[in-house]
Order: sequence, then C-alpha cells, then structure tokens
Amino acid sequence: MKTGNRESDKRATPPGTKRRGGGVNSFLAGVATVLALLALGVGGFLLYRGMQSGQVRNPLNPQTNRNSTPVAPSTQTPVSPSPEPSVAIPQNPYVQLALGNKARVELLSVTRIPGKPDEVNVQMRVNRLTDAFAGSEIVNVGATTARNPITNETYQAVDSVKRSSGPIFLFNMGKEQPVDGYVVLKVPEGVNTIDILVKDTGAFRNVLISNASLIPGVESSSTASPSSTPQIIPTPSATPTDRTNNSSVSPSTKTPAPQAATPSPSTAAPAPTTIVEFQPGAFQQLAFGTKAQVELLSAKRIQDPQTGNSDVVNVQMRIRRLGDKVAATNIIGVGETTARNPVTSETYKAVNPRDRSTGSISLYDIRPNASVDAYVWLRVPPGVHTLDIFIPETGAFQQVPISN
Repeated sequence: MKTGNRESDKRATPPGTKRRGGGVNSFLAGVATVLALLALGVGGFLLYRGMQSGQVRNPLNPQTNRNSTPVAPSTQTPVSPSPEPSVAIPQNPYVQLALGNKARVELLSVTRIPGKPDEVNVQMRVNRLTDAFAGSEIVNVGATTARNPITNETYQAVDSVKRSSGPIFLFNMGKEQPVDGYVVLKVPEGVNTIDILVKDTGAFRNVLISNASLIPGVESSSTASPSSTPQIIPTPSATPTDRTNNSSVSPSTKTPAPQAATPSPSTAAPAPTTIVEFQPGAFQQLAFGTKAQVELLSAKRIQDPQTGNSDVVNVQMRIRRLGDKVAATNIIGVGETTARNPVTSETYKAVNPRDRSTGSISLYDIRPNASVDAYVWLRVPPGVHTLDIFIPETGAFQQVPISN
C-alpha cells in the first residue's frame, strides 16, 4: 500500500508548480489585452482627429469616400442672345428716350435769357416712336427740373404754366411729326453746367449753359429733320464788345425767315386792314396727327382800336381738312392760340378770344380737302419782331416774322 502511494506521488505534478505556471500565463495574457486596447484607443483617437481635420475621409460617408480626382464640369449649353430692342438706344448725350421707348426727347438749346441772368431757357424737340401708346401718356415739359452736378442743388421752373409750352400729348402727335417745347428754369448766375431732368425721360447730364442771346442753326420743326444734331453750343469766348452786339441784335437779323412784303422806310405804313401774306407753304404744320393742315397766312402788327397802341398782332391762318375719318371732337381752338418770344421766352395770349378771334373750328364741318380761314389777335408788346406761335392740336410755328 505504501509503495503504491509513493509511485502515484512520483507521477503526479507538484501542486506548487501548476499554480506558478498558470499565473505567468495569466499575466502575459493580461498585458497583451491591455496593449491591444491601448492600440485600439490610440488608433481610434487618431482616426477621429484625422476625420475632423479633413485629412482622413469618413469610411461610413459615401459622399466623402469618392475618388478625389476632380471631374471637369460639363460644357454649358450656349444661351441664345436676347433679341435686340425694337428702339435703338440713342448715343447722343442730348437725346434721350421717354415713356418706355415710346418717344424721344432731343435738346435743342440751353441758354441764359438776356437781362435775366438767373433764368435759363431750355428748348427741346419730342418725337413719337411707336403707334402703341395710351391716350394719357405725355411729355410734361413744364415739369422739367435741373440739378447742379457738383452740389446736387435742384432748380425748378420759373412758371410751369406761363413760362413753358406745357404737356405734349403723344395722342396728338404724328409719328413723323416732331413737336417742339420749352421751359424756363431758375438757375443761379455762375452755374455753367446742369443736369436736365425731363419727367419720364432719361437724364441729360452735364449740359453746358450758353450765354448767347440767340441759338444759330435751330430750325423750325416743320423743316428740321427729327434726327438733326441738337444746337447745344458752348459758352462763347467772345470779347465784351461782341457779347454786347449779340444781345442787341434783333432776332430777325440772326435767324433766316421767309421773305415777307414789308414796306420800305420811305413808304407809309399800310392800313391796318391790309394783309401781308407769307410765301405759300412757308409756315405749315399738321394738326390732329394727319387729319388737317394749318398754314399761317400772315402775322401783322396793328393798333388796338380801344387803346390806340400798336401792341396787337393779327395772325391769319388757313385750316384744311386732309382725311375722311374725323371725329366730332376734332376741334381746333383758334382763340386759344398763344405766342412766345424766342429770345426771352415770354408768353403772349389772345386779346379777347370771343371777340377778336374766329373761335373754334371743327374739322367735322369742313369737307374733305376743303379749307376755311381763321384769325386771332395776340397781345404782343412793341419791339418784338419774331414769334413762336402755338395753335392747339397743331405743331409749333417757330421764328415767325411780324410785319409792321
């Protein structure tokens, strides 16, 4: 029995040896586990920081896990150019479009009025460019203002009613018939350049004001081409003597006018009832578009029978109906005719529209191609030799000489 126990003890592994070997293995396994965890932690931290900085792409985001090679954008489809505007944009700085390309406004002259150094006479020409317009669309010349391009000071009209030609209605204009207008602005003496602002029209910038008393070369709207160059002339550099002579010259000596039969100095003046006629066709304008034609026959200075003063001008005219289609409202108010001094822009009205004029002429009462004569007396001071005459619904007559 003892021998058997001794042999079994020799074959068996000592208990102390087993415990010592198992502890070493456990220790090594624990160290390996800790190192693995540290490696995973450090790697995960570095991966997180790399994704934050953008240096490493997120493997879970398919949008950022694409090939980094840039893809060239596809060629853009060519876009057809926009159509050209139906109305050409004017290149002349003194020509501007108005009312959304329905009209064109052209400056003719910008001059200081002699004897009134703080007043500037602005003359312009309006052309209608289209047939599509509303009956209420106008170019309101009397609402024109100016602005100092340096100080931005604004200048208004002296009198938008009495010192301007008033509104110009597109409805009353022919497409090939320009209408001229004017306005007097209050601009302080010493201002040589202004921006002119016509309502519903592009701005005319840096327009030079002329000190000349007359504007040579400005033609009447009945003969001038609509595309003629505006007579915006620079301030003359003439000597003081030349400026004095310019201001004292009467308009009739500077502006060519139709030849009229005027009495010679040695011949007595004709009687007030004598009619001095212009050359045929010298002063003609269309009225109501192309429905009628108005021709001036004479503009003669006479004496006022009540006062005896020679401050009345008798304007004779002939009104001819041109078209078959006229309306009962197509009436020309001859008694509402006015005149303007082309030098000072002073406005003159009828003496007595009821007693000293033919009154209103209705085209409806005139047979086609027939005509009627009419007259009106205007109160014009002595010494005025030339007038701009404005008959309602008719183009302006400019530089009309007065016979004595």
